[in-house]
Amino acid sequence: MTQPTERADRILDAAGELMIRLGYRKVTIEDIARQAGIGKGTVYLHWRTKERLFESLFLRESADLTAELIDRVRRDPEEVRPHRFMQTSFLATQRRPLMRALVTGDVELLGNLKQGQAQSRGQEFTGRYVELITKYGLVRDDVPHLIFSLYATITGFFLLENLNPAIEALDDQAKAAALAQTIHRAFEPDDGPDRSSLTAAAAEISALFDEINANYRKWIYASGITSERA
Repeated sequence: MTQPTERADRILDAAGELMIRLGYRKVTIEDIARQAGIGKGTVYLHWRTKERLFESLFLRESADLTAELIDRVRRDPEEVRPHRFMQTSFLATQRRPLMRALVTGDVELLGNLKQGQAQSRGQEFTGRYVELITKYGLVRDDVPHLIFSLYATITGFFLLENLNPAIEALDDQAKAAALAQTIHRAFEPDDGPDRSSLTAAAAEISALFDEINANYRKWIYASGITSERA
């Protein structure tokens, strides 16, 4: 018997494929059900609206990206340093068309889709993440408006070519390397934390990511599981 989460993933896979191909506006629940090989009513067992379904899709994409970052940090605490972390995050985002569309505000792909849950949860994560990198001395203590400055810098690397097509084009690896160098020089202290502090920071930040991902996945799959048990 197909488990509710397995079926939900099949529906989300179908929705993601159709969104990349057609854009949010043109995709219907009927299209998704057909692509997933199930009835339309089965989709509604999991999500009552198209908007909620696609919000779950983006939360799952975020969770998958976060899991990749967690794995790298756990394998090597040096990856918790902001310049390395942001370099990895940039490349991981660029490999995921839906996440790239979300970060760049791709209206053609996203249409009028609102990202209420994803945005509110992402803001909570950002604040707690910055608290931890500050606590462990991974960023300088003299940067004004740290969250704004840090994320404005990162966002610029995603958006610049769209805003100014005449700018020199770089491939993703070159962009990521330039981003890492910028973060390192502008935001990190000259004398970073020692290995033991890095290990402690990696443990706390990984635990934060685990918590966020657990909340994401609970929100994504809860309705389908509840419907199946009813």
